Amino acid sequence: MISSLPRAVPAPPGKPVRPEAPRGQERARRLALNPGTWTVEEAAGMRADFDQAAANWSEDRGGYRPPVLADALARGGPFRGSRAVEIASGTGLLTPLIRAVWPEVVAVDLSLRMLSRSAQPGRIQADASRLPLADGCADAVVLGDGPLFAAEVARVLADGGPLIVSNALGDGAPFRVPAEELVEAMATATSRPWDALQSEAHWGIWTILRPA
Repeated sequence: MISSLPRAVPAPPGKPVRPEAPRGQERARRLALNPGTWTVEEAAGMRADFDQAAANWSEDRGGYRPPVLADALARGGPFRGSRAVEIASGTGLLTPLIRAVWPEVVAVDLSLRMLSRSAQPGRIQADASRLPLADGCADAVVLGDGPLFAAEVARVLADGGPLIVSNALGDGAPFRVPAEELVEAMATATSRPWDALQSEAHWGIWTILRPA
């Protein structure tokens, strides 16, 4: 079941347009539903792209990425536990918000240059399709504008833990995957149904998925 909350955080004028969004969304949906299509070459290309973008990442995106996740964490609970895994953590723009809910955050990103610009502890460079983490180690997984590899998310999540997906530019976000397909991906990976709660906030959309 997919439920929606009414918007609580208004959208200001001036929303950026990312020309790469349609192509990025096509890739994000492919990886969510067909993770076996991810290759070493594709990973290397994505890593190079984000390495190149790292220098200006926080300056360009720091103002609009946090409000979306902040709204999800404020209204999408209750949340339990003490450890979260943040996938696509980048320069750490969202990590303090996550740490306010889960004191221990493991921040994972494919790009070493992104991670080198974060002052947050607990950073790991890794491919999200092969997380160097133990089974069931995470009370929650937070994915902020990055690719979903559902089987790995399911593997590291403790039983009943949520997957929190934040797309800072909503339907214009390069990693946007509709809630229906997020649910499908997690259900396929776990052989059990999942529910989703979603809402719009600022320029973005957030979705919280839990086992049904």
